[in-house]
Formats: sequence, structure tokens, C-alpha cells
Amino acid sequence: MKTKLQTYVDAENFMYESFLRAQAYIPKADDSVTRDPKRARWLLDQLGKPDQGIKTVLVAGSKGKGSTSHLISILLRGLGYRVGLFTSPHLIQFTERIQVNGQQISELDFLRLTRKIEPYVNELETKLERVAYQGPIGLALSVAWLYFKEQQIDFAVIEAGRGGRFDEANVVSNQWAALSSLFPEHLDTLGPTIEDIIWHKLGIVKGETTTVIVNHQQHAILETLRSELSHIKDLRVYGEQFQADSIQLDRSGITFQLRTERADYGRLHLPLLGAFQANNAATAVACCESIIGDRFPEQLLRDTLAQARWPGRCELLSQNPTVIADGAINAVSALYIQELVETIGFQKVISIVGVPVDKDYEGVIRVVSGFSEQVIISTPDLSHKSFSAEAFIFAKKMNRSSREITPLDKALEFAKQQPGVDLILIVGTQTFIGNAKRLYR
Repeated sequence: MKTKLQTYVDAENFMYESFLRAQAYIPKADDSVTRDPKRARWLLDQLGKPDQGIKTVLVAGSKGKGSTSHLISILLRGLGYRVGLFTSPHLIQFTERIQVNGQQISELDFLRLTRKIEPYVNELETKLERVAYQGPIGLALSVAWLYFKEQQIDFAVIEAGRGGRFDEANVVSNQWAALSSLFPEHLDTLGPTIEDIIWHKLGIVKGETTTVIVNHQQHAILETLRSELSHIKDLRVYGEQFQADSIQLDRSGITFQLRTERADYGRLHLPLLGAFQANNAATAVACCESIIGDRFPEQLLRDTLAQARWPGRCELLSQNPTVIADGAINAVSALYIQELVETIGFQKVISIVGVPVDKDYEGVIRVVSGFSEQVIISTPDLSHKSFSAEAFIFAKKMNRSSREITPLDKALEFAKQQPGVDLILIVGTQTFIGNAKRLYR
């Protein structure tokens, strides 16, 4: 069959075609109404079920699921396993979403495997109503599993999207499920209540799931999770079976004390900024202990964590002045940045904010205004997201010296010219952070 996909760019654009075709007709409603993961399962079945027989960890949550997925993958690699990692969204290039042992799929392999799914995608496309679509996560997942099969991986670590129960990533069988911290988010598609959000996230715990690892949660949320997971024999909860204590933060990362029911690992160092990363690391270690049925070799754990990197999460982009980028899109995430700023002791901070209209831009602006001498509202150079004109008006209310400068490169140039600035904080959606990373290549 003749393909229309001639280049890598063609293949990347193909990931979005079905969604963009239907976008204008998709109602603003709960994921249970607007998303149908059965299409992603159908596609994998047509491709020969490449996911079958591969041990899989699925990760969902509101904050830290990407970091947790990454850390689980790094730790399993440290143990000598060959690991496939699937995450979303990407920062700079679509191929970042699909990795084996820390190396992203090549453009040529991505094009080759996208051509392989193309006829099945086109076949289903002719049968869909205008409101129905094949999502980019489902299409990318099919490419990922074909690649993982070719690469003969031992484990797959799959990050769910915004929800869980109706995510295309959730169509695979997973023995392990990890839940990062939960809080009210995406209320239009997952809410309106926290109980609704919990129900969506718990969709990754299926009949074949035998182990669930739960990161630090608010008390009421934890009690709900404990009730809903009472049937799980191997339930590991932060603060009970594992915990990170004595967390200290400096410009080189975090140090913390880690204990689990299997071991007291002493003080560990993780070269990631943000105290919350200690909780994510503890969750990842607890998951890996369950997988290997033993404690993690202590020196190997130290060496492996020391190599950890997670782009776009309190990531240091430059120094003199210090430039940090973080993908915070709500007030809770922004509070972690505030902790970082206050702990390290930055004096003059300029925050450049690019949070789209469907996220908590007011919450982010409110938090960063509290520690920033100036807030700049900006947008990425290219994005499919919409950004509210009200963001600048709100920023002015929070901080009278706020400005609106677009796109990001001009905002960054302005911030650098201000005398005495010792931290430029770039915060917003992953497209915005990806734009920042390109500027510092």
C-alpha cells in the first residue's frame, strides 16, 4: 500500500491528524464521554498485540507521574534490565516520548513504524463519526510497542495521560500500578469532585494488577484510596511501607533519608531540584523492590540515582543569572517552586509565565507573584494551546510591575537586561518549557 508519509515531519503530523479533524466537534465533557481507548486497543490487536507478554508498570497521578516513570525506568536499567519508557507530552521532539534504556527512538525508526500503523489507522478513520478520533497518545503508543518488541525489552514503564481510566495508555495489561500525588485538576474532564478524579486515576488498577504503590497523599485522599484498594494484597503506601525523610535542597539537587520495609538506605543524593522529587524517588524504589522481591543493592542505588535527569522539571538551563524552567500548570505545582526559591535564597526573581487557558494560570500567577519582583506573561513561539488574555490582567492585580511580552525569546531577553536579577524562572506548559530549552541549545 502506498504511503503518504515520506519524512519524519510527516510521521509526527500524522499523530495529530485524526484529533485535529475532530477537534471542533468534541464537546467539553468528562473523559468517559469524549475518549474511547478501545480504538487504541484495536490498533494494537491489528499489529499483532506487541504488548503481550511484556512486564509493565503503569503510572498515573496529578503531580510527579512523569518524574516517577522516569525514575522507575532509570532504577530498572541500573539493575541490568532492558527498559522501554513511554511518556507524554514531549518538550522538544515527539521521539522523546519513546525510549529504550534512556535513548529515544530515532527519526528513521519512528517514520518506519508509523508507516506500519498507517493503513490500520486509515481504515478505522473511514468508519468514525466526525466527533470520534484516534488520539495522538494511542497512535504513539502503538509505535512505542512495536519498537519495544523489536528492542526485546524486559520491562515497559508507561505514563498515563491526564486521567487513567479512559487513557489510551491504559489499554495494556499491567501487574504494577504507581500513583503519584493526587489533587483537584482537569475538573472539566475528570471532575468536578476529587472523588471523580480518584476514580479516573484508579482506572490503571485492573484485574491483573497485583501491586499498587501510592505516593504521598493528603489524608482524605489517602483514606479514599485505601478503601478503594482494599482488595490489593501488595499495597505499598508512602509513610507506611516507605518514606523519604530529612530532605535537604541546594543548587546541586536534593539529599534525603530513604527507608522502606526492606531496608534503611541512609542518605541519598538526587541531582534534581524540588523537594517533592525525594517522594517520587522513594515511590520508584518501592516499586522496584516489589519487582525484584528484594532490597535494592545500596551502592547501586546511590550510583543510579546520581545519574538521574528529568528535563523540564525545575531544570537548570543557565547560570549568571540562574535560569530555571519548570512545567508547573497549577498552584500546587508552583508551591514546590516557591519552596525551591526560598530554600536556596534567591533575592531578585523575574518569573516568565506561559500557562494556557485550560490550566490553572491564575493559581500559578498568584504563587509566583509572591516571590517575584516582576512577572512577565508570555507565550511559546508555536503551540496548539490557547492562552487567555485575562492572564495579564490578573498578573497586574497580583504584581503591579507585571508585563506582557511575547513570544518567549523577547520576554527572556528583557528579563536578562534587568539589573541585579539572580533568578529567571520560566514556568508553564510543556510546549512553553520546550521553547525555553530550544533557546538554550
